[in-house]
Amino acid sequence: MSARPAARGLPATLAGRVLLLLLAGLVLAHAASFGWFVLERGRALERLAAQDIAARIIELVRSPVTANLPREGAGGTAPRLRWRSVDRLAEKPAGTRRVSTRIESETRRLVAADLGADPIAWMARHDEPLVSVGLALADGRRIVARTLLFEDELPFPSEAWMSVLLLLAVTAAFSFWAVRLAVQPVRVLADAAERLSRNIAEPPLPERGPEELRAATRAFNRMRERLKRHVDGRTLAFAAMSHDLRTPLTRLRLRLESLPEKDRAAIEGDLAEVEGIAKSVVGLARELSPEEAVATVDLEALVRRLLDDYVPLGHHVALAGRCSPVQGRADALRRAIANLVDNALKYAGAAEVALSDEAGHSVVRVCDRGPGIPEEHLQRAMQPFHRVESSRSRDTGGSGLGLAIARDIAEGHGGELTLENRDGGGLCARLALPP
Repeated sequence: MSARPAARGLPATLAGRVLLLLLAGLVLAHAASFGWFVLERGRALERLAAQDIAARIIELVRSPVTANLPREGAGGTAPRLRWRSVDRLAEKPAGTRRVSTRIESETRRLVAADLGADPIAWMARHDEPLVSVGLALADGRRIVARTLLFEDELPFPSEAWMSVLLLLAVTAAFSFWAVRLAVQPVRVLADAAERLSRNIAEPPLPERGPEELRAATRAFNRMRERLKRHVDGRTLAFAAMSHDLRTPLTRLRLRLESLPEKDRAAIEGDLAEVEGIAKSVVGLARELSPEEAVATVDLEALVRRLLDDYVPLGHHVALAGRCSPVQGRADALRRAIANLVDNALKYAGAAEVALSDEAGHSVVRVCDRGPGIPEEHLQRAMQPFHRVESSRSRDTGGSGLGLAIARDIAEGHGGELTLENRDGGGLCARLALPP
């Protein structure tokens, strides 16, 4: 069964996903912080503008020049603002718009705190950086003043941008480092599990690192010991069964000598089949607990030598293609390929072997033009003792372990064995092995 594809838009690795999540959080945090800084900067500038306007209004009201105001329409120039007296305060001047709420409220607060009352009737802003203020003083005087509105004309400081970028770069670098440290134990356990799947006798992992990693390592080592005891126990049980069967089988063969010739042939065939099944069971158990060391195997040369052994038996198996060497157990791989070739010769009388490199794997295909296998039996055909109903005869049925052994050998090398029916009839067994 193929692995589920990665979620759309997400990295395929755990490290990539964690790093993406951290970086997304950092970017959002920096963006929020920067946005808050810009907002507070704008508020500070508005407070500064309000303080400037309030100071000028207070200065105007307290100025001796305005003590005896001239008639309506007269005016003057006080420090930093222009003003004129009016009989009454009309609406805001045409072509103006409302001043920022924060500037107006802060100006009113500051003026009222200094003068004891709020004399501002209205405030209006012009298109230029000017603001007009209507003042209704407590003694009945009315004044319309116009002053400059403080605005920050400086661009946003480049130092702020550099600070944000530097902070983001440093936190991203440390996040990348932290993710590598966090994901490394997962990779170590994954590599150990892969090695264990190839060799049940793989030594235990050393317990080191943080407490969580040591706990996971101890659990992995306990699982490895239990698996090894289970496989070893099953191997011993199969070996003992095979050994115990030899004695009664030998006695049966001796007693066959006293039987008539016509009865002997049928019984000898049954005994041979029982012996074959016993040997196949022991072979399957040995593959589950291999003792052969792993080494570099020239798979192409191994297949050529194997096929040469079929020539004296009257079988010429065609070979095509080339493939790369693999890391594995030569005897086990030879047995797996031999089982596939034997099946093809048994059911089709001829076999074709093709070598290739596909998607980083060395692939051996053993194909024939026999009856094939019904689609509903393709997966179960590799289970131990499973035989398609139509092939259960002494001549061609076998023990039902050949494909099971080949599949276990493939999986023990980190590869896979798949079966598929060929167009036009026949079966193709595909053995894929990692480098």
